[in-house]
Amino acid sequence: MKINYKQFFEHRSIPESSIYLLVGKPYHLQNEVQFHIEFKLKSEDLDIKTYLIDSDFNLDLIRNDFETLSLFSEKKLIILNVLSNTIPKLLLDFILNTAIPKDLKIIIKVRPQTSAFKRNKFYSYIEKNHCVIEIIELKGQILQKWIENKFQRNKVKFTKESLAKILEKNEGNTSAIAQELYKMSLLKLDNVDSYIKYTQKSYKYTEYDLIDVALEGNLSKSLKILQYLNMVKSPEPYILFLIHNEIKKVYYLMFDLSPKPFISNYKKGLYNSLVNEFDKNTLEGMLEFCYSIDKSIKLGSNNINIWHQLETLVSCFVMRKPINNSFNNTNIFYAD
Repeated sequence: MKINYKQFFEHRSIPESSIYLLVGKPYHLQNEVQFHIEFKLKSEDLDIKTYLIDSDFNLDLIRNDFETLSLFSEKKLIILNVLSNTIPKLLLDFILNTAIPKDLKIIIKVRPQTSAFKRNKFYSYIEKNHCVIEIIELKGQILQKWIENKFQRNKVKFTKESLAKILEKNEGNTSAIAQELYKMSLLKLDNVDSYIKYTQKSYKYTEYDLIDVALEGNLSKSLKILQYLNMVKSPEPYILFLIHNEIKKVYYLMFDLSPKPFISNYKKGLYNSLVNEFDKNTLEGMLEFCYSIDKSIKLGSNNINIWHQLETLVSCFVMRKPINNSFNNTNIFYAD
């Protein structure tokens, strides 16, 4: 069976299947479908395992999960997130030639594929015996309904005029609209009109100014902007989200991972330079530090200064230095 995201959204239901193949983008809509499947299965006891699939993935770990039922759960869900451009042949052959236990469900997430992929043996097998879900960009009335549904589910009040403004501002891009909703929740704003007024305020610097100067390698101005954002009470999680996104972009470009990050043409030279300025361990250390800060924010740790941690993260990113370099004994001067 094959359905697309539009059909899923309109009916909020997915056919019963042992294997779900999620193909296409935007990737946050892939995640929505994944969460729906998880929620549907969580009515029963569920053990979830996630594997990142690249050219060096370990098939033995996946095979073991196929063959071993959980001691603590009635059902098992295995999520295979394919980072490479195509699904490795080793994995294709394994799934085609392995009987799926009745208590096992599998989600395979892949980036957009060529038309030839839809004609190959694996795709035909999944379409005939299981379920293919094609992820597509939303347009027209279905996009409007998607936005309305997002706001209603998050208890955000809106008018037709305010929705039109959000649509126009983000040019119908669902990923950008989802980010706007995320920022609204961080600002604790429960209506779109208040958020639009907030974004129209005249601020000296914004979070995006911080990202721009950090990418350029300007330490003093980066810290000056960060200090300003602290003063105007910019949401800490949103700043962390943007910085983490930039670090992840460089990491994905360095190893040619999928989904490939979107880079504007005028910034491609800058990001190519960044790939050469960082090394693998430094980027992985920064990503781990991001997760640590995120955990501190969510736990509300009173003994940890989140803004100091953000300052350390920004400083290391700007200077292209590992996180374990101590900045405690370094005098950092702010620009005038």
